[in-house]
Amino acid sequence: MVNEIVKYENRLNSIPLRKFNSREMNLFFSIASRVRDKGTTEITFTFEDLRNLSKNGRHGETFVQDLSSTYDKLLSLSAWTDDGRILTKFVAFTEYSINREKQIVTIAVNPKFKGLFNQLSTWTRFGLEQFVNLRSTYSKTLFRLIKQYRTVGRRDFTIQDFRAILDIPKSYRTTDIDRRVLKICREELSPIFKGLSIKKLHKGRGNKVTGYSFTWKAEANDQDDFSKSSWYEVRKKITNIENNNSLTEKEKQNSKTRVYKNYSPKPIKQKETLPSEMENNISDEKRAQLMQEIEERLKELDIDNKHI
Repeated sequence: MVNEIVKYENRLNSIPLRKFNSREMNLFFSIASRVRDKGTTEITFTFEDLRNLSKNGRHGETFVQDLSSTYDKLLSLSAWTDDGRILTKFVAFTEYSINREKQIVTIAVNPKFKGLFNQLSTWTRFGLEQFVNLRSTYSKTLFRLIKQYRTVGRRDFTIQDFRAILDIPKSYRTTDIDRRVLKICREELSPIFKGLSIKKLHKGRGNKVTGYSFTWKAEANDQDDFSKSSWYEVRKKITNIENNNSLTEKEKQNSKTRVYKNYSPKPIKQKETLPSEMENNISDEKRAQLMQEIEERLKELDIDNKHI
């Protein structure tokens, strides 16, 4: 996967991906990364393409089952158009053909759905690799919702909207949301969003929780979503974790472990993969220093990167 970018109209963020598991979300947004600006033209993916894009390690019939279940979930999406007079609901794709023998998938976007991927006036944009590296479906959804407001640095949700868009079970109480949703989101998203903080909103008698407020350091308008060299990304993420005072020590440790488990050493092959502030002055000595820091962190956490 080399700097694949997902970009779509913001309206997609208001459509809950109900019952999607992590693999299915990865497959859907891998497809979305390639259908952008393609109109309703049929697009063909090889199984290998989709496995690489979505980091899906399954093969044979189990992978076909993932492809099939993803489309089943897409059929259940409540996609719509509304011009003020007529509200129309429709399926996202008019064709989704899986050829076992040739190991290809052919997909065509419904003309009514193409506005979510073509000629965009407002959009959400993010790097596919960052998205697929997240484990929790709650983290994946919040990642997209935060990216929509990436240059703002804050997003508030009512408790009703938060439950609906994240598809949180109705049986979950506030304490369950803290433990099963917010905790893992803090651990997975704090490395990505500098200074990420999650606060409950209260109102009325009894200090009832009425929503959640997410804040982070706003991204610059011209900040790209391209992956930089692996060692640079790791160092930046670890710094974000260590400087985030809203995380407990246990959450920091868990968050660091998640970062290192996604780390894979890879050489810098192109100048443009470096962050802009380092393009012209990166030295072999500095590079070696950063990589040594990473290896020392791996040892501290007792992680053997050769087997990750």
